[in-house]
Amino acid sequence: MKAPFQSLRGLTIAFLALFLTVTVAAGLGSYFGTLRMIVALVDERIRAEADVLAPPGARIDLRALTQRMETMARQRDTGDLGLLLSDARGRRIAGNARFRRELPLGFSSLSGRDAIEGLSAGRVLVRDLGGGLRLAIFAETEPIDHYFAVRRQIHLFGFGAIIVVALAGLLLFRRLVARRIDEMCGTAGSIAAGDLARRVPLNGDGGAFDRQAAAFNAMLDRIGTLVAEIRNVTNDISHELRTPLARLRNELAAIEDRTDAEPVAFALHAATAQADALLEMFSALLRIASIESRASREAFAPLRLDQLAGDVAALVEPYAAETAHRLDLRAPATVEHVGDRALLMQMLLNLVENAIRHTPPRSRITIGVEARIDASVLIVEDDGPGIPADARALALRRFGRLDTDEGGHGLGLPLAQSIARLHGGTLVLEDAGPGLRVVVALPR
Repeated sequence: MKAPFQSLRGLTIAFLALFLTVTVAAGLGSYFGTLRMIVALVDERIRAEADVLAPPGARIDLRALTQRMETMARQRDTGDLGLLLSDARGRRIAGNARFRRELPLGFSSLSGRDAIEGLSAGRVLVRDLGGGLRLAIFAETEPIDHYFAVRRQIHLFGFGAIIVVALAGLLLFRRLVARRIDEMCGTAGSIAAGDLARRVPLNGDGGAFDRQAAAFNAMLDRIGTLVAEIRNVTNDISHELRTPLARLRNELAAIEDRTDAEPVAFALHAATAQADALLEMFSALLRIASIESRASREAFAPLRLDQLAGDVAALVEPYAAETAHRLDLRAPATVEHVGDRALLMQMLLNLVENAIRHTPPRSRITIGVEARIDASVLIVEDDGPGIPADARALALRRFGRLDTDEGGHGLGLPLAQSIARLHGGTLVLEDAGPGLRVVVALPR
């Protein structure tokens, strides 16, 4: 299972979730922290005023207490306080407030439901003074009406704007990174398809992405140089050896035709055949190098793979009849594709000829064409001995001969694989149970 933080989408979601969590926590913490601080300050104030009116532990003089309450209610700095002195039956003795409900002893909160004129939120302290007397002092926790509602709006808009800006920045950053990744993937895909000249575009700003692209392009330049050098060495060797080998083959053929060479005619004929096999091998190597060096698709054109398979079957039918092989064609419907007809025909011919060469007489060989959702598929299947699963990788390598006694030079499957790669497709060897199935998938 892939870790959730190993993809750009996963990292984006994780960062966004973390940012939203932290931002919401900060907003709620700021709001409720401020609220608790205001409540604590108001509680401290009304406790201090209660201590002034009725000091804890002191004997209560009702007349003196009512005078102090009247004086406090008239003072400017305590004019916002609510005062109430009541008896055991709840009747008001002194003060400037009334309550609709019985308040508990100690601190409690007031709200608009208490219907106190001019108060929307506040705190009240109720003390038992003894003898049935109760003193209640309250003060507002909102300096102005609807202060906390306004603060909530400020927090919502403020932190909401932060979230929107951060989200927009994150999405833009993700889009930028995704675009650069797509450019690198596109370049890598083109190179894998054979276009070794493709490079990652540069913005020219000298930033981190440009430095990364420049390093990637430098690596591609070096790889392209090494591949070209290896290819040139292969081509040079093939060209240089093919000329003297052709000359040697012609000389052997000329000697074989002389009358005085009759005693060694058989040996000369065998040597000529070996020279022909070597020349065929060098031609195949040059053909593979030519296919792999193609970067453009100028020869690509619309074609019908079912008709192509029929043409190959018609060409190979006489050869299959000579070797006592049965050749079937399975192309149930029209399959259209875009590709190089000559190369695809050569690929199918190589695969069918390989099947004939490596299967015993009376074996059945089937050429199939399928149209799948994402690819057009060519299949060559036989019911011969097949290739063991652990030997299929060797069969796809150049000169990967599984049985040296059967002849050949081990370049038929690599040549077919090169043609499939040029078309952006894949060549896979499968078990036909019994026999071998070669599946060439060409993406649409």
